[in-house]
Amino acid sequence: MKIKRAFTSVIAGFSIAVGCLAINNLSANAATTQNGVTNDQINQYVNNATLEQKVGQMYVSRTPQDPNQVKNDVSKYNLGGLIVYDADMKGLTQQQFKDKMKSFQDSAQTPLLVGVDQEGGLVSRLTHSGLVQQNGNQFAFPRKQYEEGGMKEVVDDAEKNATLLRSLGINWNYAPDADYSTKPGTFMWDRTFGQGYQQTADYLSKVVPAWQHDNLVASTLKHFPGYGDAADTHTGFAENSKSLTELENQDMVPFKAGMKAGADSVMVTHVIYNKIDPEYPASLSPKINSLIRNNCNYNGVIVTDALEMGAITDFAKEHGNASVDVLAVKAGNDMIMTTDYATGIKEIVSAVKAGEIPESQINASVTRILQLKNKLGLLKPENLMFRKPTNNNNNNTSTIINPGNTDHKNPSVISGNNSITISGITYNNDKKVAFINGKVSDPAAEGSMIMTATNANTGKKITTAVVGGKGVFAIELPMTNEVQNVKITSDDDSYAAVTTKVEAIKADKPVVNTDQNNKQNSSTEKQTNKQNNSVKDEVNITLNTEKQANSAKKNTQVVSKNINSEKTTVTNPVYKSAIKTNYQGKNVITTSHDSAAHAVAQKSNNNAKVLPKTGTKENIVALFGLAITSTTALFGLALRKKN
Repeated sequence: MKIKRAFTSVIAGFSIAVGCLAINNLSANAATTQNGVTNDQINQYVNNATLEQKVGQMYVSRTPQDPNQVKNDVSKYNLGGLIVYDADMKGLTQQQFKDKMKSFQDSAQTPLLVGVDQEGGLVSRLTHSGLVQQNGNQFAFPRKQYEEGGMKEVVDDAEKNATLLRSLGINWNYAPDADYSTKPGTFMWDRTFGQGYQQTADYLSKVVPAWQHDNLVASTLKHFPGYGDAADTHTGFAENSKSLTELENQDMVPFKAGMKAGADSVMVTHVIYNKIDPEYPASLSPKINSLIRNNCNYNGVIVTDALEMGAITDFAKEHGNASVDVLAVKAGNDMIMTTDYATGIKEIVSAVKAGEIPESQINASVTRILQLKNKLGLLKPENLMFRKPTNNNNNNTSTIINPGNTDHKNPSVISGNNSITISGITYNNDKKVAFINGKVSDPAAEGSMIMTATNANTGKKITTAVVGGKGVFAIELPMTNEVQNVKITSDDDSYAAVTTKVEAIKADKPVVNTDQNNKQNSSTEKQTNKQNNSVKDEVNITLNTEKQANSAKKNTQVVSKNINSEKTTVTNPVYKSAIKTNYQGKNVITTSHDSAAHAVAQKSNNNAKVLPKTGTKENIVALFGLAITSTTALFGLALRKKN
């Protein structure tokens, strides 16, 4: 996909100079209060730590499933934090989970920030994992809590949940959601407070202190500068066309209120804001970060949304597999949410040594991170003393999530109440890649569940992808010269593995609109027209012949040669034939059995003819009938002339 580069970015750049209203209450930001250690001790650590140790603190990673690997990596790489998902909690008692988190903390060089997505409703890791049982509206969406119990219920439940999280060893919640959506049914709709921009701001001014009571848990305002009605970034690019003025007067109002209330951190979305920075997703955009840091005077921790999401992996591919970790730091983020720390740390260190990133910026980020940990009561003087990494298992290495794209489901295989369904496989022969598309039964798996594609014959892992909104996923994997038997698994053991076949590069596939077919059709039509012209003044049957010719032409699958786009033949068990078109940055699929896709394709690309619901056999029959009709007409004319 080509990232839009609009001249409006010049106007936006000027507008940013005005920015949002300054929030000068720095004492309200959680990162400024000191408990266990002093500012001097933090500064001393930052000045004496190696560059690798400091960059390690900037990583918050998905928790690897092997506990020994976690213990090894948090020490070896001096990781700043971990994020836990359903898979890290399932099958455990609360005490077992707490002990598990403690073992990770004991292995870390520097105490870990342990984060979780505990917004409520569908985004409730505690209840969806079964670690905690649902208790009335305690873990419901804040919108529902407010509608049924008012603001008091919202605030009371936030306080209870913060206390519960800390008792389990979790000290950082990626909530509350500060977004506002105006359209029901959009990706973010259910997760928003749903009461208007100013009402959402009032909600945040009350719920942020509730989440952060007694410095037990850090809160996070997300997804800056406001997700709005954009599409799901788990699965690919999403855009927002609001101007900076509109964002400031609408979407950013709740964020300003949350910052003023002392929110410990802000999470930046992957949405592209065309009128501010049409080139980079917000999480990789220095212009978006500038709104937070320089114009809002916010001095807390800025963290990216997960960089494994489709919006970012797609961006990297479109930019020569650029290091998104480096871009995220260049943009101004303090912490990077990703699992590729083994390579990412090296890339960032190299960028610093090459002068691409000032080390002073790294120092400032690490200082903010350590101040947040200190505010949460995690730091003691001995935590800032240097020690050699402990290798619990020398064979362990970091987990690198390398998702091809976005969303997946497996073929109607059910284990208990959980199922994985594969909805189809699409192919891009030019790029020699295939996309296994599917869905998992639990929509709450969004952003937390990882799907893995493995060679079913050799057991070798091919690639992984993160589940997106509504449980959808799409695994991109390279095609080979042989048919591949691919096994799809989830990191949740309650989902049974499924196996599917991916065609070979040179495998015979039904080809739509080949040049040979077009030439044959064209030749037949020319011959028919020639015969028709010779008798059109003599017999009225020519009119019928022309109608049949047009009918046959319509029944021939034709795609205009004027389409300025990539055309790829696609086949799968669901569709008899299809064409995947990349037109003006939009992926469009037209198929002979999917009327919805036809409508979308026709609307998106006026040059694309919708494929009819007839195949090659029907076309041959139609043309054969046309030839017979024309011959009959000529024979009749000859008899008339003879008589």
